[in-house]
Amino acid sequence: MNREELSKKVITVASQVLHDKQYVSSIDILLGLGYLSPNILEDWRRVRFSYLEERLQVNLSQLSFTMKCFRQWAQTQGLLPRETAYVQKACSRIIHLRFSKSGNEMIETCYRTHYISPILTEQKQQRLVDKIEKSNEPVVYIIASESKCSQCKKEMAKGSFLMMDEDNPYCISCTVYKDLVFLPAGNALLTRRTKKYSSQSVVVVKFSRARKRYERQGLLVTEKALKKAQNELEHG
Repeated sequence: MNREELSKKVITVASQVLHDKQYVSSIDILLGLGYLSPNILEDWRRVRFSYLEERLQVNLSQLSFTMKCFRQWAQTQGLLPRETAYVQKACSRIIHLRFSKSGNEMIETCYRTHYISPILTEQKQQRLVDKIEKSNEPVVYIIASESKCSQCKKEMAKGSFLMMDEDNPYCISCTVYKDLVFLPAGNALLTRRTKKYSSQSVVVVKFSRARKRYERQGLLVTEKALKKAQNELEHG
């Protein structure tokens, strides 16, 4: 498509996302235009490659024009810019995800900025930002085949918990989450109550060969929070 058509497409995508979510981001635009697939986005969030632009299905000239159109549209709509952190919480640290090859701070800031509807109250705006940032929760995998911990060098059997840190596998005992207990999915009320009380929580996923995607299996939570939630539900 030519630049006029692309500009109209960007506005259409951005307007629909804003209507649906009350905010819109660069990621939304890239997904809506087909430049980015959900699978590639997931791989980037898991730090399986260096920077997002590396895997986008668009040339840099067209990408630059797209992002410029998006920012201009957001400004004309009076949307409120809020910079949001994109991070991966790994074994013992937080990895800041990179969008561009250069890592230029101005470019990175443009990508990280979300645009929020001005009709929302400050409280609702903050809740939206909190929700966005919580999407970058740490993840633990239930492995489908044997592996070996990069730190302690112990063998991990099939079905073990594993965390990845820049493509290096770690057993759960070598992470800051070693004292957490597993809460399987299935009881939504118990999960919500436990997560509310738990000072730490980690999403647990397992790869489904049938659906060819990772599916949520439950959470790792503090034992104290789980017992408190169970007790409340049993005697509530």
